[in-house]
Amino acid sequence: MVYANNTIDPNAPFYVSECAELLSDKVGGAVLGCTDQWFAECVNLIKHSAPVWDADKYVDTGKWMDGWETKRHNPEHDWCILKLGIPGVIYGFEIDTAYFTGNYPPHASVEALCDDSDPNFDSLKRSNDWEVILKKSDLGSSCKKYYECKSEKRFTHLKFRIYPDGGVARLRVYGKVIKDWTLVIPGELVDLAAIENGGLVTEVSDHFYGNKNNIIMPGRSVNMGDGWETKRRRGPGNDWLTVKLAKEGIVQRIEVDTNWFKGNFPTSCTIDAIHSSCAPDETHLQEYEWVNILPNTPLCGHRRHFFQKELINIIKPFTHVRLNIFPDGGVSRLRVNCSLSGANTGNSTKASKREQ
Repeated sequence: MVYANNTIDPNAPFYVSECAELLSDKVGGAVLGCTDQWFAECVNLIKHSAPVWDADKYVDTGKWMDGWETKRHNPEHDWCILKLGIPGVIYGFEIDTAYFTGNYPPHASVEALCDDSDPNFDSLKRSNDWEVILKKSDLGSSCKKYYECKSEKRFTHLKFRIYPDGGVARLRVYGKVIKDWTLVIPGELVDLAAIENGGLVTEVSDHFYGNKNNIIMPGRSVNMGDGWETKRRRGPGNDWLTVKLAKEGIVQRIEVDTNWFKGNFPTSCTIDAIHSSCAPDETHLQEYEWVNILPNTPLCGHRRHFFQKELINIIKPFTHVRLNIFPDGGVSRLRVNCSLSGANTGNSTKASKREQ
């Protein structure tokens, strides 16, 4: 959960801040079909943006709502089938009924399956492979609720059920990305910071205006709000952000993109790296000695910066990188293109929460 100033809700479970969001349209999630969407389209359910309220907006079917809302008096229940943007192991859900007060469903449940053949809605609707990963659970009026998932299986699709009908603003699915690394061609460069490959922002000095996770999202930013931006620093020091790479790799090329940041981009940046084997306590990485791989380099506004010849000390693999910006400002995307070290072959299909 991210508030207006992009700070994390201190009451949210670990997976909200420590795991990737696997479902939103920002990472390629999709709605394949639903039983009904009379008042509000189901596609709203997976919007990356937070739900909004417009008291005066009405449409042909009734009050405009920023969520998925079905018509009244369903004798059974409504459901929709969703495709995860990033397949993975699911650790938890956030079900948000924001602005649905007298029309939220009292209960919801989630089923899941794994099918990499890109099945269509009709085949998924008939499938017998669905398994319950969130039993029928209570929802609330205009609020966020969190639910842990105990399964360690990899999933690609969800069936979200609401009982008996009503509206839900957003469904967030948090977990660990599971990528098939055997498909990577030897010598191929891979962006190991990218969320779709399993990269994860683990620590940040500040993300007052733009959430930290934006910096590793797919594609270029669409506006200034679609990046990482800190508040104006009025004292000494600088801001920074740490990314845990999807796998250990040898850094070959880095991109720092300040797209849309025209009067609020950092003056310069440096990049450091570390291998977790040099840090016995991975939860306190900042206390250990990092290797500088990009010396202090000026940045420009609204521009993609590519660094290759400028990189130093990159002959060994790393597991984490730290982007240091001086003194503050906004960066829309960080790409860390690496070659995989010899130990990184093979495919993992299970994950532990302790790895996060």
